[in-house]
Amino acid sequence: MLIKREKLRELSESIGISQLGITTAEPLVHMQNRLQRRIDEGRVTPFEEKDPALRLSPEQILPGCCSIIVLVVPYMLKDCFMPASEGGPRGLIARCARGIDYHTIVEQKAGQIVALIRSETGLSFNYRILSDRSPLLERELARCAGLGWIGENCTLVNSRYGSFTALGTILVNLEIEVDKPIDGSCRHCRLCLEACPTGALKEPNILDPRLCLSYLNQAAGIFPRDMRRFMENRIYGCDRCQEVCPHNQAVDYSPFSEFSFPLFPAEPLLIPLLTMTRKEFDQTIGLTAAGWRGKTILQRNAVIALGNSVDQAAVRPLSRLLENDPRPLIRLHSAWALGRIGGVKARYAIEKSRHNDPEAAVKEEALIALEFSK
Repeated sequence: MLIKREKLRELSESIGISQLGITTAEPLVHMQNRLQRRIDEGRVTPFEEKDPALRLSPEQILPGCCSIIVLVVPYMLKDCFMPASEGGPRGLIARCARGIDYHTIVEQKAGQIVALIRSETGLSFNYRILSDRSPLLERELARCAGLGWIGENCTLVNSRYGSFTALGTILVNLEIEVDKPIDGSCRHCRLCLEACPTGALKEPNILDPRLCLSYLNQAAGIFPRDMRRFMENRIYGCDRCQEVCPHNQAVDYSPFSEFSFPLFPAEPLLIPLLTMTRKEFDQTIGLTAAGWRGKTILQRNAVIALGNSVDQAAVRPLSRLLENDPRPLIRLHSAWALGRIGGVKARYAIEKSRHNDPEAAVKEEALIALEFSK
């Protein structure tokens, strides 16, 4: 039984999904050379599947897979920024992490689509729902399903919602009428390449994650010292290459009210983030797409942002962290931040740390901080 794609779209629109496409489950052999180049050049992050076969073959994810349903969930909302002078230094959160975790919405909508197909056809079938954490090349599957094209900043550009979207895939062992890729393309304006703060976009469609702030501020461990200034006030993610894209200048806002409640404000106050409790985290940030990264890494990023603010109001809370926080990672970055801000009180706190901290790495960071602090 061949399921008509128009009927499937009708079902998806009944639950608010207007952008849905279908592609085959054939291996993405045309992507093999590009994927191998990324591997050879060391541009694969620890977050990605290491086995190329799993990235290219849906059959290995769901045996007997015949078709792939791809859905687009937009998360773009109107910006609501606070005055820069109100309340102290503020951070910046990428749009994908301001409301409820988009994985929750994608998986919920995909589950509803599966239920609707079963109800409509009466068929019993195997399926698997994947979102973001999928080993498959989701954006390429979306392109093959006619949902957009791959921009020079490596994002999927949808004609209605631009690139501020989350993707979900439903692998099924059903035959579904497939869509064709569309003809859209970038304007080759190079605005995204020129706007990237670190030059992570080496050339069109070539992204080096080792320089990408969005990757770096999600990576665990010590944030590379020579990259910290580029972070500016970012706490999670980076939207810069998307903000300058002409295709994102007149897009529709998300119809999903779930994203409209700011669990993680666009510009959160930085100093309160330093003392956020586990309960406060779990009830707010923990419910967003940034929650998976955990409190410590986001606090590390807040410390870096405070250093970049060069605001003397941050010296006292950073000094407390440097002296008392049990986490070496937080103390290390606090030493750097205090050195970045400078001043007599900051230098005093760094000097104490250089002599008293039990961790050699923190002492080393304190010594370096003293060298460039004023």
